[in-house]
Amino acid sequence: MQKFLYLILSIFIFSACSTTPGPNLASKASLIHKEVSTKAEVLAYLGPPVQAFVRPDKKEEWYYYYRVKNFWENFPIVKGYKGEDYTEVLKIVFEGEKVVEVIYYTLVNPEKQKR
Repeated sequence: MQKFLYLILSIFIFSACSTTPGPNLASKASLIHKEVSTKAEVLAYLGPPVQAFVRPDKKEEWYYYYRVKNFWENFPIVKGYKGEDYTEVLKIVFEGEKVVEVIYYTLVNPEKQKR
Protein backbone atom coordinates (compact mmCIF):
# COMPACT_ATOMS: atom_id res chain seq x y z
CA MET A 1 0.00 0.00 0.00
CA GLN A 2 2.83 2.38 0.85
CA LYS A 3 4.48 1.78 -2.55
CA PHE A 4 1.18 2.57 -4.22
CA LEU A 5 0.93 5.89 -2.36
CA TYR A 6 4.51 6.78 -3.36
CA LEU A 7 3.66 5.97 -6.95
CA ILE A 8 0.56 8.16 -6.91
CA LEU A 9 2.47 10.99 -5.21
CA SER A 10 5.29 10.73 -7.77
CA ILE A 11 2.86 10.84 -10.68
CA PHE A 12 1.12 13.85 -9.17
CA ILE A 13 4.39 15.74 -8.63
CA PHE A 14 5.79 15.03 -12.10
CA SER A 15 2.53 15.82 -13.86
CA ALA A 16 2.48 19.21 -12.13
CA CYS A 17 5.81 20.00 -13.82
CA SER A 18 4.58 19.35 -17.32
CA THR A 19 3.63 22.18 -19.62
CA THR A 20 0.65 22.39 -21.92
CA PRO A 21 1.56 22.39 -25.60
CA GLY A 22 0.63 25.46 -27.58
CA PRO A 23 -0.45 25.77 -31.17
CA ASN A 24 1.90 24.39 -33.79
CA LEU A 25 1.92 27.12 -36.41
CA ALA A 26 3.98 25.04 -38.86
CA SER A 27 1.35 22.32 -39.08
CA LYS A 28 -1.46 24.86 -39.26
CA ALA A 29 0.37 26.71 -42.03
CA SER A 30 0.30 23.51 -44.07
CA LEU A 31 -3.51 23.72 -44.09
CA ILE A 32 -3.42 27.06 -45.92
CA HIS A 33 -2.85 27.01 -49.69
CA LYS A 34 -1.97 29.90 -52.00
CA GLU A 35 -4.69 30.90 -54.46
CA VAL A 36 -7.07 28.36 -52.89
CA SER A 37 -7.70 29.20 -49.21
CA THR A 38 -9.92 32.09 -48.16
CA LYS A 39 -10.04 34.47 -45.20
CA ALA A 40 -12.94 32.50 -43.74
CA GLU A 41 -10.91 29.28 -43.84
CA VAL A 42 -7.90 30.96 -42.23
CA LEU A 43 -10.12 32.33 -39.46
CA ALA A 44 -11.57 28.86 -38.92
CA TYR A 45 -8.10 27.25 -38.69
CA LEU A 46 -6.25 29.92 -36.70
CA GLY A 47 -8.75 32.38 -35.27
CA PRO A 48 -8.21 36.14 -35.48
CA PRO A 49 -4.67 37.33 -36.25
CA VAL A 50 -2.38 38.87 -33.64
CA GLN A 51 -1.58 41.69 -36.08
CA ALA A 52 -3.14 42.77 -39.37
CA PHE A 53 -1.98 45.42 -41.84
CA VAL A 54 -3.21 46.78 -45.16
CA ARG A 55 -0.31 47.46 -47.53
CA PRO A 56 -0.22 50.37 -50.01
CA ASP A 57 -1.00 47.90 -52.82
CA LYS A 58 -4.25 47.05 -50.94
CA LYS A 59 -3.10 43.55 -50.01
CA GLU A 60 -3.78 42.57 -46.42
CA GLU A 61 -1.14 40.94 -44.18
CA TRP A 62 -2.09 38.85 -41.16
CA TYR A 63 0.46 37.73 -38.58
CA TYR A 64 0.25 34.92 -36.05
CA TYR A 65 2.91 34.43 -33.36
CA TYR A 66 3.62 31.76 -30.81
CA ARG A 67 6.57 31.81 -28.41
CA VAL A 68 8.09 28.46 -27.55
CA LYS A 69 9.53 29.15 -24.14
CA ASN A 70 12.45 27.56 -22.32
CA PHE A 71 10.86 25.70 -19.39
CA TRP A 72 13.87 26.45 -17.14
CA GLU A 73 14.08 30.24 -17.66
CA ASN A 74 12.17 31.03 -14.46
CA PHE A 75 14.43 28.93 -12.24
CA PRO A 76 17.54 30.88 -11.11
CA ILE A 77 19.93 27.94 -10.78
CA VAL A 78 19.23 26.30 -14.13
CA LYS A 79 17.98 29.21 -16.25
CA GLY A 80 21.16 29.06 -18.33
CA TYR A 81 20.11 25.67 -19.64
CA LYS A 82 19.67 26.03 -23.37
CA GLY A 83 16.26 24.56 -23.93
CA GLU A 84 13.88 25.51 -26.69
CA ASP A 85 13.33 29.25 -26.85
CA TYR A 86 12.12 30.77 -30.10
CA THR A 87 9.12 32.48 -31.66
CA GLU A 88 7.12 30.94 -34.48
CA VAL A 89 5.76 33.46 -36.99
CA LEU A 90 3.13 32.84 -39.64
CA LYS A 91 2.55 35.59 -42.22
CA ILE A 92 -0.46 35.32 -44.52
CA VAL A 93 -1.11 37.80 -47.35
CA PHE A 94 -4.57 38.23 -48.86
CA GLU A 95 -5.65 39.84 -52.09
CA GLY A 96 -9.36 40.33 -51.65
CA GLU A 97 -10.62 37.14 -50.00
CA LYS A 98 -7.95 34.79 -51.40
CA VAL A 99 -4.60 33.87 -49.87
CA VAL A 100 -1.73 34.90 -52.16
CA GLU A 101 1.24 34.22 -49.88
CA VAL A 102 1.96 32.05 -46.83
CA ILE A 103 5.29 32.32 -45.01
CA TYR A 104 6.27 30.44 -41.86
CA TYR A 105 9.54 31.19 -40.06
CA THR A 106 11.10 31.19 -36.60
CA LEU A 107 12.93 33.92 -34.72
CA VAL A 108 15.55 33.22 -32.07
CA ASN A 109 16.46 35.78 -29.42
CA PRO A 110 20.13 36.72 -30.05
CA GLU A 111 20.77 36.86 -26.29
CA LYS A 112 19.71 33.23 -25.99
CA GLN A 113 21.92 32.16 -28.91
CA LYS A 114 25.10 33.36 -27.18
CA ARG A 115 24.91 30.68 -24.51
